[in-house]
Amino acid sequence: MAYKNDRTKNRRRYKSRYRSAHSYKQKRSSSQTKAAVLVSVLTFVVIASLVVVFTFGDSIYNSLDAALSKATATDAPTVVTEAPTTSATQAPTEAPTQPPVKQNDDFMQLLSDSGMDLEDVKVRQMIFAHVDNETLTCKIYCYQQDETGVFVPAFDPLNGYIGEEGADTMVTPYEAKTPTGLFRLEYAFGTEYNPGTAMDYTQFSGDEYWITDPNSAYYNRWMDTTDSQDWESAQWLYEFTKSYPYAIVLNYNRDPVDHSQGCAKFIHVSYTPTRWGGIGLSHDDIIKLLGWLNPSDGPFIRIYK
Repeated sequence: MAYKNDRTKNRRRYKSRYRSAHSYKQKRSSSQTKAAVLVSVLTFVVIASLVVVFTFGDSIYNSLDAALSKATATDAPTVVTEAPTTSATQAPTEAPTQPPVKQNDDFMQLLSDSGMDLEDVKVRQMIFAHVDNETLTCKIYCYQQDETGVFVPAFDPLNGYIGEEGADTMVTPYEAKTPTGLFRLEYAFGTEYNPGTAMDYTQFSGDEYWITDPNSAYYNRWMDTTDSQDWESAQWLYEFTKSYPYAIVLNYNRDPVDHSQGCAKFIHVSYTPTRWGGIGLSHDDIIKLLGWLNPSDGPFIRIYK
């Protein structure tokens, strides 16, 4: 097809592509309008978001933090709930409470009869001497604490004697009374060789005296002749071969010494009521007693009526 000129040619091309001269302008105007609306919307959203963040930011943060913490606690691993727990009575730093040991019934009866409680027994060797003032005799029970904490009899009860004037709580100098109370067994001595006791033991050499003069500064003490002698009366221990082949010193009126109370209270050999108020046992029984006694177990004797 022939055109009059190039202008006519171009106009024909325009018409063939857009059908009309105004179609292109209308499409371009519509696209620009949509773009403008989209930009406005986005601008509004951004501005609104900034306003919300600045206005309610703290509240939103706190809400999100609480929700996150709750979710964390809910989703925590099971090992947390299985961790060992402690109660108010079982703090981690406290040792677990041990159940009380079931004691021997006979031992508990002796404690009750002698006026003692189990809490009073702080040793592993305990002797009970039940005295009878009418017959001037006594029955002696020896108990040893075993590895489980139970006190069991060391051997059968021993039969013995008390002082010629009986037994009493208060004993004055020169009285032949056996004191009642709780006493530690200090050490042993005698005219014969050590029978194999674990107690501290001294065999007399002939110079040992037990001071019985209440006016002496050495009252109720073991003294040697080489020491100062300010006493008027004393037991020459070496001569008591029948009473003191073996003897055990009771911690009666020893520390401190009361010069108004008695002295020289021993467990020793005697087959009759004792002259100085000690406890008398047979020769064999005192050897048995000495063989059992152990100072590391802190032996005590409870003498009671």
